[in-house]
Amino acid sequence: MATEEEIRAEGRVSEEQEVLLYNIALRQDELGREPTNVMWDKVKDDPKYTELFDRELLTYQLYDRGKPGVPVVASLIVTLKGMRYCIIYGNEIEPMRPYDTAGRRRF
Repeated sequence: MATEEEIRAEGRVSEEQEVLLYNIALRQDELGREPTNVMWDKVKDDPKYTELFDRELLTYQLYDRGKPGVPVVASLIVTLKGMRYCIIYGNEIEPMRPYDTAGRRRF
């Protein structure tokens, strides 16, 4: 498991990636470790997701029905390293979110 020092040594990801990771982590925690489901075509070549996958902050599980023309679904899951990242930088990430935890628009 990554330590705080290892996470800080790797550096931070972009603000957009931090908000994305933080939002998924909050949803996952509030709903009992539920994944966020998205279409695989949306995330597979997107650099903001790719970097999170490469740095092992976010992982995924694919669901494919094996039928031609049926979209593949990816369940995005924040790893323990990703959760730790969100805890370390949470005070800085929270104000960047467009909505507060009560669902009110900030901007």
